[in-house]
Amino acid sequence: MTAYPNVNYIGNKAKVAEWIIENLPIKQGLVVDLFCGGCSLSYALKQKGFCVYSNDILYANFVLAKALIENQHDTLQLENIKLEHFFNNGDFENLKWMIYRLYFADEVKELVSLINYAKTLKEYKSFIFLSLLRRSMIRKIPYSRMTIKWEEIVKLRDEELSYQKYKRRRAYHNQPFLTHIQKELKDYNGAIFDNKLPNKAFQMDCVKFLKMLKKQDKEVSLIYIDPPYPSTMNNYVGFYGGFDRMLDKQCENFLDFTRKDTFLNSLEKVCVETKFISKYIAISLNNKCNPSVDEIKNTLTQHCKKIQIFTTSHTYKVTGKKNKNIHNEILMVCELRSSNGTNL
Repeated sequence: MTAYPNVNYIGNKAKVAEWIIENLPIKQGLVVDLFCGGCSLSYALKQKGFCVYSNDILYANFVLAKALIENQHDTLQLENIKLEHFFNNGDFENLKWMIYRLYFADEVKELVSLINYAKTLKEYKSFIFLSLLRRSMIRKIPYSRMTIKWEEIVKLRDEELSYQKYKRRRAYHNQPFLTHIQKELKDYNGAIFDNKLPNKAFQMDCVKFLKMLKKQDKEVSLIYIDPPYPSTMNNYVGFYGGFDRMLDKQCENFLDFTRKDTFLNSLEKVCVETKFISKYIAISLNNKCNPSVDEIKNTLTQHCKKIQIFTTSHTYKVTGKKNKNIHNEILMVCELRSSNGTNL
C-alpha cells in the first residue's frame, strides 16, 4: 500500500487517522475534509475507498491536496536542473521581503529559480514539485513553522550551537532547497495512487465552500472538520502563509477560526450550512482544546439529533526518545437535524 509522505505539518492526524475512520458512521461515499491541512486524514480516507473533497484556505495545503488527493496518476521526474537558467532579477526583487526574515539572500535566489522552474511543469507535476518545495522550505526553518523570529532561526541554524544545546547539528537546516526536494522525491511519487474515484482539491473559505456544494446539489456522506483552534493554532496563516505570499496565492475574507471570541459562532455557521448537504459532521478535538469539548458540545446540541464522543490517547513527541505530552484525542460525531428542523 502507498504511504503518506513526510510533509512537516503541525497537528497532522497521521497517527490517529485509522482510529478516526473506524469511528465514522459511514463506510463509503463522499467525505469533505473541510480544513484539510497537511492532508493526512484526506489521504487515509482516499486509501479506504472514500471519494474525498479536500479544502483549505492556505495555498500551501491546497498544493498538497492537488498532488496527493486529486492527482491519481502523475509522478514527477526531475532533470538536472540548472538553476541559473531560471533566475530572474525582477522576481528576486519581489521576494526580498523574505531575506533576513525567513532565509538568507542566496537561498531566496534559489527559491526564485525553483519557482520559475515549477512554472515549466504541467498541472499535477507542478503541484508535486510545489509540495516538495513547501516541504523543503519548512525543513530549513527550526520548529517547522514560519513564525519563528529571524534571530532564533539564525541561532538554531548554527550547527555547533545546536550540537552544544541539543547534541544534534541539524545540518539539514543549511542544505539547499533542491537537495531536500531530490531527497523526498521518491517518497512523494510513491504516495500517488488511483482509488478510482473523482477526488478534488479546493482553496476556499469553509462556509463559501459548503454553500457551493449546496448549490451544486452534492450528496455528501459526511463533513469532517479539524479547524485551527485558538489555543493551539492562533496564527494559522502565519505558520505556512509565507509560502502563499511568495506565490501571490493568499485568500482573503475568510471565516477565522483562530479567534477565541468568535470560534463557537463560526463552528455553528459551519454546522448550519452542513445541514443542507449532509447528515453527519465529525469534529476532531483533544482534551486541551479551548473552547472546551463541553462548550463545543453545548453549542451544537440544538442542531443535532445525536452526538457521540470517542476518545483515545495520543502522544506528541519532540524526538524519538522524549515525549512532549500525552493528550486525549477526541472525535465528536454529530447526527444532524435537517435544515427545516426535522430529523434527516
